[in-house]
Amino acid sequence: MTRGVAAARAVWGGGILLASRSLPVPREVALALGLRHLAQAAAVLRRPDGLMARWGWTIDVAHGVSMLGLAAVSPRWRAAALANAVVAAAWARAARSGQRRQS
Repeated sequence: MTRGVAAARAVWGGGILLASRSLPVPREVALALGLRHLAQAAAVLRRPDGLMARWGWTIDVAHGVSMLGLAAVSPRWRAAALANAVVAAAWARAARSGQRRQS
């Protein structure tokens, strides 16, 4: 299950990179997020029993919390930040569930 979540994350990260010019956020932000997803996926695929597979979901939780903070202080980015927080929560849940099934 952990590998499946990581593979899906790699596809998601690649999609963000491909769509980075058309997303409603600065391109640099989209590129950084897409690269983060790809790096996280690669780390889990390389070592599905490693630290990243066990605790990588905390990165998604931290990202989601940061997006809630951005939504609270920036009306301009509120919609994008809230959407991103929801997606981050979904990734955290998927990664945590996959990790639990792997154990």
